[in-house]
Amino acid sequence: VDVDITDKLAVQFEYAYRFFSLDEDYQLGLLSADHSTHQLDFNLMANFTPPDAGLHVYAVAGPGMYHRNVAITRYEGAGYICDPYLYICGTYPVQTILAERGGWDFGVNFGGGVGFRFEGVEFYIETRYHYVWGPEIGNEGSLPGGIPVTPQKANSSYWPLTFGFRF
Repeated sequence: VDVDITDKLAVQFEYAYRFFSLDEDYQLGLLSADHSTHQLDFNLMANFTPPDAGLHVYAVAGPGMYHRNVAITRYEGAGYICDPYLYICGTYPVQTILAERGGWDFGVNFGGGVGFRFEGVEFYIETRYHYVWGPEIGNEGSLPGGIPVTPQKANSSYWPLTFGFRF
């Protein structure tokens, strides 16, 4: 949701969902990982072109809250499932969750984009850098063989390319 303050400045409240997946070969029994993010942010948008121009160039930045969930799984085999209510019958992969972690954390984003306006609709392409501060995870100690282990920060960053329509 965008609200114009002036011709050159607007505020934006935004929700975004992103899902990233890494699937390895099931035949080899390797690991897979899924990462999903729910993002709620409040941004300032600076418009660099006149409001009536067909080309809309802008910058965007602001704070937000991010719910990140990461799951690491291992393929265990296949199972036969038949559900008469959903009309589903077949063989499906069975996985074991080896590790899972998630939670809400504070973050910031900044970037820019370009929009192409026509007939009250804008097609836009933008990119933003997101940085999310996370908790400290892990325990102090050592692995077998005396290798030291120290807690690590669960900070993350990503830089997606987004495109879509604004009405």
